[in-house]
Amino acid sequence: MKHFILVCSIFCLFGSPLFAQQKQVLHYNQLWYAYNNNSRLSDRWGIWMDIQNKDKSEYLHNFDVKENTLGGIYYLKNKMKLTGAFTYIQSYPNDLLPDFYAPEYRPWQMVQWKTYWNTTSFAHWVRLEERFKTKTIHGNELTNDFDFSYRLRYNVFIERPLTVKKHEKGALSLSIAEEIYLNYGKTIVYNTFDQNRIFGGFLYYFNTHDYLQFGYTNVIQHQASKDHYKAIDAIKLTFFNNLDFRKKTGSSKS
Repeated sequence: MKHFILVCSIFCLFGSPLFAQQKQVLHYNQLWYAYNNNSRLSDRWGIWMDIQNKDKSEYLHNFDVKENTLGGIYYLKNKMKLTGAFTYIQSYPNDLLPDFYAPEYRPWQMVQWKTYWNTTSFAHWVRLEERFKTKTIHGNELTNDFDFSYRLRYNVFIERPLTVKKHEKGALSLSIAEEIYLNYGKTIVYNTFDQNRIFGGFLYYFNTHDYLQFGYTNVIQHQASKDHYKAIDAIKLTFFNNLDFRKKTGSSKS
């Protein structure tokens, strides 16, 4: 219960002032779909890989963002790990030019850990990102310059099993998540608070290490301009593939 109270407190702290201040809001319906792989190679080391696509304009019409990530994982213990990775991003800023994109280069570092309350699990992460965003002119021309900034993210993901069997073939869980994003750096003026994401949905297990996450995500994002915001209603589908190549234990969910 203390974790639930913490999540609600964070949302109230950041979310309430945001809604009170918002003036100009652009609304989007999107479809987010992704593949995420964590492969454990030894007791200490593993590989992180993910591919994410976000479609905008009433679903499956054109892209908002494409992301590709590769990194390494260091396991401090089974329920805590450190990750360092690099993400290459293509952002599509101009609705009138669906093929035009601006690259972003984003190294990042993250610590993850799990806690439990009865049968409910809480997966936390804190991530620091270094963002090199290519500058554009009028949203349709690339420059050779970059906007550099840092972004700090805190995420808590809550899972509660709905079936007697847990993390096995045919198991179903309820999942809720909240993530807060904070910007900082010389280029950040109005949007230190970047965005808040709330997810609600389900996990369906194909086996002990492969499962599908599906549900709804709501995003409120403060744009670089003072009183401009983006509101996103997204259907989210993610396939998680967690493999364990340690000979002594075989495959398991990490």
